[in-house]
Amino acid sequence: MPQPYVSSRRLVANSLSAMLAAIEVYNKPRMEYRDEVTVVLVVNAWELALKATLRQAGKRIFYPKKRNEPYRTLAAEDALKQVVINKLFPTGVDGTALAANVTALVGYRNRAVHLYAADLGEMVYPFLQTSVLNYRDFMLDRFNKDLADSITWQLLPLGAKAPTEPIQFMKTEPATSAVTEVQDFIEGLRELLDKAQAAGADMQRVAAVYDVHLNSVKAVTRADLVVSVAHEGERVMVKKTDPNQTHPYTRTKLLERVNAKRKGPGKDRTLTTHDHQALCWKDHLRDDPRMAWKHSDGVTYVWSGDAMRHMVNLTDEQYAEVRLEYREDLRARKAEAKG
Repeated sequence: MPQPYVSSRRLVANSLSAMLAAIEVYNKPRMEYRDEVTVVLVVNAWELALKATLRQAGKRIFYPKKRNEPYRTLAAEDALKQVVINKLFPTGVDGTALAANVTALVGYRNRAVHLYAADLGEMVYPFLQTSVLNYRDFMLDRFNKDLADSITWQLLPLGAKAPTEPIQFMKTEPATSAVTEVQDFIEGLRELLDKAQAAGADMQRVAAVYDVHLNSVKAVTRADLVVSVAHEGERVMVKKTDPNQTHPYTRTKLLERVNAKRKGPGKDRTLTTHDHQALCWKDHLRDDPRMAWKHSDGVTYVWSGDAMRHMVNLTDEQYAEVRLEYREDLRARKAEAKG
């Protein structure tokens, strides 16, 4: 029996519908079971998007058929694995970080039935918000579909009010089975974050907390997941840290890492500060908060993992074009100043 035909275009359309539904559900002013329903929809949106990616690349989206049983499509976890194995992430998206983010949400979804007594909304929010942003970039790069076209908020917040305190607490009732489940879930997240960080993932793309102005202020790492026991029960704390943690590279360190990572055809040239300067002019890197950050009293910029990947992905030929355009622009400005 041949496999059922599946339209990648329809998968993309349903994926976008699932993500929009997730955002609408989360933003309802009153709703029970909000976090669980939202996570289910977000994971479903990713599952459909990943299957559409595999389908578009001519890869299988069904498990091997068992006798006397219908065909079954890949679960979200397995679809994600196949996209990772086949290296189908767009060049502008950090696949390692995205995979870690989706895996965390899949883990929460799978445990949701056992976490009924635990209030983990504040814990899940950073992963959800980051997942929406990752999803937008993924769909725009892979399918030329912009989620923002259907949403009025520019930054696509899941909540009308983001966490604002330096430390957020998620309380669970003491002496219940949920406490063990919470501890297991948090330990699983720690291991996941450890692996992502060790693999060089941009942690800002795994989970991030946003302030009330919806500016990204931190990336969540293993060290941010702290379990403390108090008289009223267990508390899981998410701590905010300095934005320098999300933009850790000076220009010198940025170029060192970029040159160390640039490998493959058309990437033989060692990049210089002039290359960086030309690219900043061409792509307005200093104006993009995902790429660059400068303290209000500072003079120099610091750079993020996104900036590093952006520079790594360009070929020598593209850098040559940027240098030429930049040189012509400088000449034009000098001529204008003289004239």
